[in-house]
Amino acid sequence: MKQIYLLHGKGGSPQGSVAKLEPLLRAAHPEYTYRRLLLPHHDPALPAERSVEYLRDFNLMRESHVIGISLGGLVAAKLQEGSRPDLRVACVSSPTWADGVRLRVKPTHRVAIYSSNDEVIADRVSQWPELAEAYDLPWLTHDTDAHKERICELLSRWIGGSPIAPQSL
Repeated sequence: MKQIYLLHGKGGSPQGSVAKLEPLLRAAHPEYTYRRLLLPHHDPALPAERSVEYLRDFNLMRESHVIGISLGGLVAAKLQEGSRPDLRVACVSSPTWADGVRLRVKPTHRVAIYSSNDEVIADRVSQWPELAEAYDLPWLTHDTDAHKERICELLSRWIGGSPIAPQSL
């Protein structure tokens, strides 16, 4: 079974931005099963480390695609880096560090789609080129809902195993 997990950002929920992205991805890739998780960082008072621990204990299906928006991308990438190199992780508008979580290595199946102009994460994205297949997109803002169609186009290529080509940016 092919699985895609969608992870929300800090203070968010499975009914937020990931719920708006899911139907677009589902239309492009109906062969996958989709699952949106409620992570501990839905409570803004809880640190990112709690969500990494939660994902480790949750035991995501092997070789799944994991798409995280904002802090959801960071915690998915940290899980991949720490104990789950089998996962394919996409970080959308995600920082490379938050709370006590910091990315340190570049696995083979990680992509980062972000903007260094995004005021929410601008001071925490400069290392993406050393940590992932990285795409710094000037048009992308932290309001991913406003860009969901374009984000879906990029993620669809990635899910399908195609490179995210410059002409699609």
